[in-house]
Amino acid sequence: MAVIRLGDTIDDHCTRCHLPTDHSVVALIGEEVKKVRCRTCNHEHDFRHGKGGQKKKPKLSPYEEVLASITAGRLSDPSPKPPEAAKPSGPTARRHGRPLSHRTRSLPQR
Repeated sequence: MAVIRLGDTIDDHCTRCHLPTDHSVVALIGEEVKKVRCRTCNHEHDFRHGKGGQKKKPKLSPYEEVLASITAGRLSDPSPKPPEAAKPSGPTARRHGRPLSHRTRSLPQR
């Protein structure tokens, strides 16, 4: 393989053009290319080794984010816990050992 020097032409993915184009070598460290300049738009950027830009994942709505986190939690837990017995709620729920109906006083009748 030929030694790469400053000013040589090299193919790379331009971060401004978003295309693989010809670039000129601008900076070297040892024999490794560090910075290049696009010959199409003259934009200078780090050498990307010809790797194209990553496609961005579409942003999820808040509802879809919550849904994804819930379903991911269920799939990652290999041993699901048994459902707990339903606790009574409402006016007949027990607090401090007595039903709520006994805690309220009735109003005196006139």
